Amino acid sequence: MTGEPGTKPELLALINERWGVLRDLLGQLDAAQLQQPLGDGWTPKQHVAHLAAWEQSLLGLLRKERRPATMGLPAQLWESHDTDAINAFIAERDGSIPVAEVARKSEQTHAALLDLLDSLTIDELNLPYSAYQPFDPTPNANPVIGWVHGNTWDHYNEHIGWLEQGLAGQPGKD
Repeated sequence: MTGEPGTKPELLALINERWGVLRDLLGQLDAAQLQQPLGDGWTPKQHVAHLAAWEQSLLGLLRKERRPATMGLPAQLWESHDTDAINAFIAERDGSIPVAEVARKSEQTHAALLDLLDSLTIDELNLPYSAYQPFDPTPNANPVIGWVHGNTWDHYNEHIGWLEQGLAGQPGKD
């Protein structure tokens, strides 16, 4: 499939396909390699924890919960809208969590997200962000499906690229 998914089945298929690519890539690594910093300074484990945190954010969004609370972020950090600072906080916070725990949390979060997405119609996914986050002080009329794209398949693609690039520079990797 090329381009943006136009239907919910296409969306779910693309999420599953890109998630599978990510899992296959990570599945080639042992526990030591998952904790080895790459060229970007993050370990593959931190990439996984980061993706899980943003999927958790999406769960909170779609459940009409406060996103920083669902991610375990200080509200002030979230309200700064400084994505780099948020990502650094997540990387630091989750850096010492054991690999098995990060993997478990990632799988649980992803499964919960797929279940929730499966329960929503395409019309619901095209509702504005503000319909899901009415307490957000800045109204946002953009369809929430954009956040689904940005926190699932499109986000996986970013990290697949960074992981492939970082792992290519590791000894024993081609």
